[in-house]
Amino acid sequence: MVKRKSTERNDVPLKHYDQRLKSKIQSALEVDAVFANKIISAAILGRETKNEPSAIEDWINTRLIPNSLLIDKDGYTEMCIDALKTISVQVLTDFGTSRQRDFGQAWADTIRGYLGEYALTKFLKKEFNVQTRLAHQRGIAETFYDSDISEVFHNGEWRKPNINIGVKTTKFNGLWLDIAKGQFVKSNIHVQVKIGGGSTHLFSFFKELSVFKDKILKVGLEGNHLTQKESEQIWGDIPKFRNIPAYITGFAIRDYPYKPLDYEGRLAKLHFTIHSYRGLLPRNYREQIIKVEKIPARGKVKFVSINEFSKSERYLFNTGSILRDKSEWSDMVKKL
Repeated sequence: MVKRKSTERNDVPLKHYDQRLKSKIQSALEVDAVFANKIISAAILGRETKNEPSAIEDWINTRLIPNSLLIDKDGYTEMCIDALKTISVQVLTDFGTSRQRDFGQAWADTIRGYLGEYALTKFLKKEFNVQTRLAHQRGIAETFYDSDISEVFHNGEWRKPNINIGVKTTKFNGLWLDIAKGQFVKSNIHVQVKIGGGSTHLFSFFKELSVFKDKILKVGLEGNHLTQKESEQIWGDIPKFRNIPAYITGFAIRDYPYKPLDYEGRLAKLHFTIHSYRGLLPRNYREQIIKVEKIPARGKVKFVSINEFSKSERYLFNTGSILRDKSEWSDMVKKL
């Protein structure tokens, strides 16, 4: 067990940050000031940067902006179609079983995951001029793949990658790269990608295609199921489709000598809160930490923003502990 003393630093997120810092993010990622605030807060809580104007600005200039890109309508359309290819057979096969999932929700969830994978391929092309293809074959669940990248273009031809790369897509406020142990051991590299777009990305895309106005709302008006005013209100309520920001946060390596129970945290009066973790999180992590930190009988072990994880073994990393330097990316790409 590695018990690391928590260094004194201000990690309390603010409601508002310097407008000059927010403007940099707003311009690069095409988001509003509220979202820019959330991006900075997540970086501080994940320990990607200290809560100091100069440190935040350095993180924006050297990490966030270089490792971010925008997914446009064409990219979103491609991932929509790819998601239909892979889930249609899977969801229908599970129909009537305990594994059955709502098709619409499964489709939206798969699209979001694929957007992260798509962002990685664009990032590799932009930063390292490496072309890759994704493993989005019809009718095969993505969980069966050991690598989300199926092919690499090298010396004038497509070949299988030399290492397996898994992509974990999270929301922009995600602080943790969390991967089940069984999945972690299958891939050599695990990349985390943060995706914007909110929970309405699919509906916004439908609005862009005018599916609602020309199809659903039109039928509703013709059948007297709603008034013209109601139709206009519904149309106005659905947000417009915008380019979706993606931040390729970094990656974790499978074959690394991680130390047992490698964490940092603070004990308040009753509960112990972990803000940094790196490596395997065992089933009995609560019991071990309670004993080492001498937590009171009614005290709990919690994680920043997530409270607690299930008892199944997993590999866990706060966003500030994963590899993200340009040299580290370069070393990874050479192995690909």
